[in-house]
Amino acid sequence: MTAYFEYKGISSLDMHLRILNEISFPSPEADIEFIPIMGKDGDLAIDNERLKDTNFPIPVVLKIPIDKTVEEMATEISNWLKNDIGWYPLRFSGSPNYEYIAMCYEQFNIEETLKQFGKTVITFRLKPYKRFRDDESIILSNGQTIVNKGTRIAKPLIRIEGHGDITLKNNGKDWLVLTGVDGHITVDSESMNVFRDNAVQFTKMKAHLKPLFPQLNVGNNKIEWTGNVTKIELTPRTEVVF
Repeated sequence: MTAYFEYKGISSLDMHLRILNEISFPSPEADIEFIPIMGKDGDLAIDNERLKDTNFPIPVVLKIPIDKTVEEMATEISNWLKNDIGWYPLRFSGSPNYEYIAMCYEQFNIEETLKQFGKTVITFRLKPYKRFRDDESIILSNGQTIVNKGTRIAKPLIRIEGHGDITLKNNGKDWLVLTGVDGHITVDSESMNVFRDNAVQFTKMKAHLKPLFPQLNVGNNKIEWTGNVTKIELTPRTEVVF
C-alpha cells in the first residue's frame, strides 16, 4: 500500500508525493525548567505543566505525471504547503483513526530539492497530542453527560443559539457564563476566542471562571444550562498524547 499524508484537506498523492520510508512519531517532551541552586547538588526542576510542540520530518519522493514538469509540480507543492501558514489537521494513511495538528513553516526551498533530487524531507511542527478523527459535533440536550474518552482535558468548540443571559454548568459547577447573547455565539476553547459570525464577542463572556474557557475533563461531564437556549452544538476535540 502506498503511504501518504493529508494536509489542509489535500492528499500528498494528489501532489504525486508518497512517503519514502516508514516513519516513527516522536514522543512530545515535557516542559521542565532546570535551575541550579547555590550550595545544592543537582538542579531544581520546575514543571511548567505542559508538553512542548515537536518537529516531525517526513521523507517523500515525487512521481511526476506525464503532463507535468518537475518545476511545475515543485511550485504547486511549495504553494500548497506554505500558503496560508497556520495550524491544520495532518492525517496519515497508516493511522486512520487519528489526526495531528500541524504547521509547515520551514524556510528551506522545497522547490529546489525536488528539482535536483526528485525527493525531499517535509518537516511539520506538531502539537503534542492527536485527536480522534470521528470526533463529530453533538447536539446537546439539557443535563446530557459527555464522556471524554481521551487521556487529556479537551478544549471544545461550542455554538450556542439563544438570547439573553445563559449559564452552562459542568458537573454542577459554573462552566460558561454569557450575557446578552443575540441569536447565536461561538466559544472556541482551543483558540481562546468568542465570536458571532466575524465579530469578536469577548465582552459577552464572564471572566471570573477558572479556567476561563470551558474544558471537558477526562471521564464524565454532565452539561446543564439555564437561560433562553434553543440549541447547543458541541465538538469535543478529544485528545490523546502520541
